[in-house]
Amino acid sequence: MFGRIKKLVKNPYSFSLISKGIGVLVGFLFTIFQSRYLGAEIKGQVATVNSIVSITSILFGLGVYHAYPYFKRNSKTDVMPIFMKIALLFLGIYTSISIAAIIVFELSAQLIAVFVITPLLTYNAIVSYITLIEVPNKRSATDIVVLISELILLIVLWIVCPRSFVVGVAVITVKDVIKAILFTSWWRKRIFVPSESLKIWIPKLVNFGFFPMLSLLMTTLNYRVDIIMLNGRVPDASIGVYSIGILLAERIWLIPDAVKGVMVSNIAKGKDARETAYVIRICNTGCFVIILAIIALGKPFIDLMFGPEFEGAYQVTLIVLAGVLSMIYYKLIAAYNIALGKQVVSFVFLSVAVVVHIILNLILIPIWGIYGAGISSVISYAICALLFIIYFCRTTGIPLKDILFINKGDFKKLKAKLR
Repeated sequence: MFGRIKKLVKNPYSFSLISKGIGVLVGFLFTIFQSRYLGAEIKGQVATVNSIVSITSILFGLGVYHAYPYFKRNSKTDVMPIFMKIALLFLGIYTSISIAAIIVFELSAQLIAVFVITPLLTYNAIVSYITLIEVPNKRSATDIVVLISELILLIVLWIVCPRSFVVGVAVITVKDVIKAILFTSWWRKRIFVPSESLKIWIPKLVNFGFFPMLSLLMTTLNYRVDIIMLNGRVPDASIGVYSIGILLAERIWLIPDAVKGVMVSNIAKGKDARETAYVIRICNTGCFVIILAIIALGKPFIDLMFGPEFEGAYQVTLIVLAGVLSMIYYKLIAAYNIALGKQVVSFVFLSVAVVVHIILNLILIPIWGIYGAGISSVISYAICALLFIIYFCRTTGIPLKDILFINKGDFKKLKAKLR
């Protein structure tokens, strides 16, 4: 028994799955306590900041960290000192710009928070990815410890501090501060190792990471643009309610997110498109069961865990559930495309979905508020999935029915894999 556990912990894939499961559970508890502590209005304000920062940190990172695995593998020299120096350079430049902007302009509290957090997240994205490539298990274990610490801190603040927007922002930032400090301390000696000029490396890395950055940006926009566009059009409390409804619906993505890495690994080792079709069928079935459970238990769960202040979140969940299921196809087929070097195709499809999402939000939010944003998400997710499905079936020759319905052979194959 102990030997099996030891093997699971040592294996990067299994440990990643285990840590992801624990992280999701702790994260869900964090959201419950955070919502109870801050209330719907402040939760909505914090959700808006979080959504904006998730986009600005991608833009200002310039896709640099995406290049680390390639150059680590193909460069004759040690590239970690170069990436660490670039990360510190970005941190210094963006922090200086943020301080100047806060001093010069009269900014709202939310924009000040965006300017403060963006340099940190941009820096942390680079050093965190370096750590993931160098010591994946150690990074995963650190993530778990930091998430648990964040949850404990939140509970302590709930007891000793009155709710406020500043506290809400501090709570969502502390984990990134801790990880940035830890990862920097681990690699601090490598920062001072002599390396080639950054003037040579930065254009090279930006050029390499440009398309992966755009793809990640389109993905993030497709998930977060609705919360940003709700800001100023509906009360902050309604945004808080909407963020909880979206959160519950998106729990369905845990299944495809957990298995797509293993699927890509199998494809890289010689499996063909039928492996992707098989994984899609399995995920469809598992996610459909979860949807039924959310429909049946979602309302009492939200009422019990989040309280009457978040009444209405269940209706948002029901609306978004229809679109969330379709995004399984995007997640798995996009991962298949990346494994085959077809990320440009994924970027084009995602761009179409984002444009549709923004246009629909402009039309439907003034009419139906947060429910209009939910409907916009459903339609854009469906269009995105449809584009990926058509492309996948045409290029692989796999019939549509083979990515929709599970069959008897799938159960036997799944049983064998679990063994």
